[in-house]
Amino acid sequence: MLSRLAKLMSGSREPSHPADLYQQRLASYESELGEPEHTFTDNTERRIDIHAFGRDFVPVCQEGSDEGYVLLTNGMSEQRMPGAYGNAKPRAELMWYVREPTREICANLRWLANLPFIDTTWFGFGHRVALPIPPVTGTEFQTFLFLTPVIEPDKRIAEALEIADDPVEILTVHLISHQELALIKSESLDPFLDLLDENDYPPIFDPARKSYV
Repeated sequence: MLSRLAKLMSGSREPSHPADLYQQRLASYESELGEPEHTFTDNTERRIDIHAFGRDFVPVCQEGSDEGYVLLTNGMSEQRMPGAYGNAKPRAELMWYVREPTREICANLRWLANLPFIDTTWFGFGHRVALPIPPVTGTEFQTFLFLTPVIEPDKRIAEALEIADDPVEILTVHLISHQELALIKSESLDPFLDLLDENDYPPIFDPARKSYV
């Protein structure tokens, strides 16, 4: 793992084979998160694997335990997202904090990671994907919202990732209610982010979470 990370940080700009880039991303992930407990491989041509890293989400300085997983795609950033412009990062990988890496959740995450290349679009901070029905069993929420990491190891991964001089955005996946979506549309994202703070929004996805609006 350390040898892969050394290659990642060496600054070399020589063209890399996709398999090398895959290993470089994985080395960057492992440098902050340790080895994944599970990897859900993708056999399609684009190949977007999903790594599941175990984590106790309770800070070290606090008592108790809140165990879950950090799901992180590996392969979405292989290709530039169509339509990214200005200061937008043209490549991304997706991260989702979950209690268990179920087949349903992994299928949704992989679908989201493929969507920019299917719909010729791009994802960035604050972007949303609205669906006609809830995508996950047990929730009434139908809209995915992308934010960026606030947990330090995850922020460091985002700062380190780069492909062919392109910075790679790490986007965290969240599900929101119709009312929360309406608030964002009418008043911008900031008031909704304030609500997350006021309600001690849990980092791990909870399908039973009630709307904050």
